[in-house]
Amino acid sequence: MEIRQIQYFISVVETGSFSAAADEHYISQSSLSKVIIALEKELGVSLFDRSKRKVFLTPAGEAFLEHARKLITAYKDMAVELDGYKATLDSFSIATIPVLTQYGITTLLAKFRDLHPNVRFTMDEIDGLNILPALDEHRFDLAFARHNYLNHDRYGSLEICEDKLLVVVSKNSHHASRSSISLKELSNDNFIVFDKVTDLHKLIMDECKKAGFDPTIFYSSHRKVSVLGLVGTNIGLALMPVKIYNYYQNQDVLAIPLDENISCNIVLVFLKNRILPEAARIFVDFMGRALENGKP
Repeated sequence: MEIRQIQYFISVVETGSFSAAADEHYISQSSLSKVIIALEKELGVSLFDRSKRKVFLTPAGEAFLEHARKLITAYKDMAVELDGYKATLDSFSIATIPVLTQYGITTLLAKFRDLHPNVRFTMDEIDGLNILPALDEHRFDLAFARHNYLNHDRYGSLEICEDKLLVVVSKNSHHASRSSISLKELSNDNFIVFDKVTDLHKLIMDECKKAGFDPTIFYSSHRKVSVLGLVGTNIGLALMPVKIYNYYQNQDVLAIPLDENISCNIVLVFLKNRILPEAARIFVDFMGRALENGKP
């Protein structure tokens, strides 16, 4: 039994679906499902009831969950205790908004690890509006974030991928036949938005105000799949980055370009007035060279 099997199992329980758990760990749904199936074969029991749209724990799964959580707690305690023995290793830390898979950043991370196997780095996914405060407090050395609210006097950045907002509507929407649309024309629609703790929520609210209205928020969610699912029912529309829309490919919705050009590029961020660890500088240099050969 591997620790990642237990982590994936708990993620499925906590998110309620295999697809959401796969997003959480930056892997495909099929890969995560294979790991869970291998775990069930090793244990000799079925952990999930897959007969319905939403997965549920079997009685065996309920029993295993209690032990799984204890194992994860013990693993984390061990990692913390042993971390002090690794202090001599060159390392750095990265905070990130949940975009690594959608923007092809995972491929670059894998290449860096292959080229620099002795460099240790950790990554933590945190909410967009907490990214810059985390850098300010020196809790992380680097961060993947959107460029929109950077103070360029305080933060240095390396552009990873260009992106911009578009309108996502149901195929049954009265807007569906439009080839383009302005924000002002959406003032009477319901909006399905990302949570307030995300940088995209702030960007959308600010851009709507620039267009002369406060959007009617019908629902907000941290999960992109949930946003797209609700839009597909024609209960509202969403503003979403092009890359996010293309990644999820929901068959019930379609995208309409905005008349306004609202960019939301992904950047690698660091504090200008802080001396980075050597390992972090190596990573920034690697990303710069990799991106010269084509962005994700």
